[in-house]
Amino acid sequence: MTEQLAIEWKAGVTDAPLAPMVNPEDLRGAHNIFVEQYRKLGPIFRLPQRSSGRPLIVLAGPDANAFIARYEDEFFTTQEQWQEFDAAMHIEGTTDRSMARDGQANKQRRAQASRTYSRTRVLDQLADMVDITIAHTQSWQPGTSIAVRPAMQRIVSEQLGQLLVHFGPGEYLQDFIAYLDTSIKSAFGEDEQARQALSAPEFLRAKERVLELGRAVLEEHRRHPRVSGKPDMIDEILERAAQDPEHYPESALELAGLGPFLVGLDTVANTCSFMTYALLKNPDVLDRVLQEVDAAWSRCDFSWETLKQLTTLHGAAMETLRLYPVATGHRARVAQPLSYAGYQLSPGDDVFVAMTVSHFLPELYPEPERFDIDRYREPRNEHRQRGAYFPFGLGNHTCLGAGIAEIEIMVTMATLFHRYQLSMDPVDYQLSIEHDPTPAPGKNFRIKVDALRHSS
Repeated sequence: MTEQLAIEWKAGVTDAPLAPMVNPEDLRGAHNIFVEQYRKLGPIFRLPQRSSGRPLIVLAGPDANAFIARYEDEFFTTQEQWQEFDAAMHIEGTTDRSMARDGQANKQRRAQASRTYSRTRVLDQLADMVDITIAHTQSWQPGTSIAVRPAMQRIVSEQLGQLLVHFGPGEYLQDFIAYLDTSIKSAFGEDEQARQALSAPEFLRAKERVLELGRAVLEEHRRHPRVSGKPDMIDEILERAAQDPEHYPESALELAGLGPFLVGLDTVANTCSFMTYALLKNPDVLDRVLQEVDAAWSRCDFSWETLKQLTTLHGAAMETLRLYPVATGHRARVAQPLSYAGYQLSPGDDVFVAMTVSHFLPELYPEPERFDIDRYREPRNEHRQRGAYFPFGLGNHTCLGAGIAEIEIMVTMATLFHRYQLSMDPVDYQLSIEHDPTPAPGKNFRIKVDALRHSS
């Protein structure tokens, strides 16, 4: 055993018993199956899978999070699952180096990508982020009813496009959403119909439109190179391609302009939608947020330094991500035999790391169902407990755009709630969550614009 964490694990074990199987009766009417089974069966258990017929091994709880964050590369692989996703998205012409998902190659790829998606990309563009938000909510007049998630998808996609590659998705947005959602469902879901959808005319049309968007972004940069100012993501990749053309074929360059939407669209749009619901359902918290953001606007200074001082808004964003994480977990496959908590994991076993189970444990977060934005302040700092908080993933598979996402969420929410007085539509609406393919508010979640609070 290399090192012992709170729960015992041993490398190379092949004779340990199998983890307990979830009782099918427990799946009926479950509110949060992973939390409930963690409470009943412990940090490792098995679920039946319709697609493969083989059980899915679930690892859950703070100790499992800490273990996976540190040792995933040693015992697990995600390469096969991501290969299915890349194939579903028809990502061709890229190199092994650029698509590595495991080990040292993955770390090198992520190191490069983390610089590409660093929050410094947008820190000097916060005013532009505000302007984009305002521009795409001009139709929000008093009495208007707004479908929340589509509105957030439009705002966020334009922010990502215009700020990171100087090209918004415009009329391509719905094609991109269809393309991305179908690809995720086919690669990571259990529905055979999702895989068949990859050959459907609707998907093929969306795919071609998305590739057309990628070509348009690339062509715009080639026709009108930026001779002054900070280079954007496409400027930088074109420079690297000129120096190392072997690793940057034309097909890979055409995909480069799609990167910001892949990394951040669902993450930010879904969280902004959930945060809208959470604030409207908790008017006492909303009042605190409004006092803070209104004061920031009154100073006419929406800089990074100002944003860092909006601790109430930041707490609301963090609490939204705890209660409504962008993903409930991630899949991997066992590469090396081991035992965890006394149970066997064998090469080829499918594993689901239910990383957000910790978000709902009262021993980590008292009254975990309550929207409490003060959890993240001194002296509580509940999120800093070991294995407690992973809204963007964990270890070497944490979302690359998490830093930008956090800023987008805060700026977008500050802008919308400063400008508009909003309410649920209908006022007694209760949130439903769809997993299609990632956790998102139901399509019937709407808000009503009651009044314009501030015009600037």
